[in-house]
Amino acid sequence: MYGPEPSRPTPEIIEALSRTGTATVSTILRRKGVKNAWMPLKPLFPGMKTVGPALTIRTVPGRDDMQPIAYQPGTLFPGHPDDAIEAVRPGDVVVVDGRGATNEGLFGDLLTLRIKMKGAAGLICDMSVRDAPHMAEKQIPIFCLGSASPGGSVFNVDFNVPIGCAGVLVCPGDILLGDDDGCIVIPPTLLDHVVEEVAVYEDREEYIRKLLSEGYPLAGVYPMGPEMELNFRNWRAARATTGGS
Repeated sequence: MYGPEPSRPTPEIIEALSRTGTATVSTILRRKGVKNAWMPLKPLFPGMKTVGPALTIRTVPGRDDMQPIAYQPGTLFPGHPDDAIEAVRPGDVVVVDGRGATNEGLFGDLLTLRIKMKGAAGLICDMSVRDAPHMAEKQIPIFCLGSASPGGSVFNVDFNVPIGCAGVLVCPGDILLGDDDGCIVIPPTLLDHVVEEVAVYEDREEYIRKLLSEGYPLAGVYPMGPEMELNFRNWRAARATTGGS
């Protein structure tokens, strides 16, 4: 089964989000009352980063008596998420509800290669992956629960439907951002707000770093008090008129 094709953000929005991190977005979302959006899924290799709309895959536990039909045409209990993978569009982040399994990996060398060739911007899965020695060469960001030797025994029954991933609701078309701090879900209804606030937040942190490097104490600077906030706004406006110099 599968849901409708989700809408996707503009390249300009993706570019803006690619310049920020999950810590910044987490703070912005919490200020809007969205607290359950961060997933403690770390990159398979440090330094990986991904951002893009979610293409979701829902799995269910496998069962031995049904394994013989898992790779037959038209099966309702597919062992591989072939239909989901073929639905990937360039820039999508594939998000898998792996039920927290650390004793097996659905995505390995070959499935990962296929989503890379389809243009996926990343893979986020609430389970392990396999074939770790071959994953670095794929050059696609992977966020997961580590690596495991056994292949996946799950059935991949749905895609482009709401799923739970690492305890967080992920809907098709949600924007996923992942870095060394983990992964975070950005609801489409808050996307414009997040993009706008990201620019202000990053500038504020740059201003705070500037003040601290000049010897200012933390009091009134971090967190920023009303007087320093006004100074920041003036500094930001002045910098905008000079092109950021």
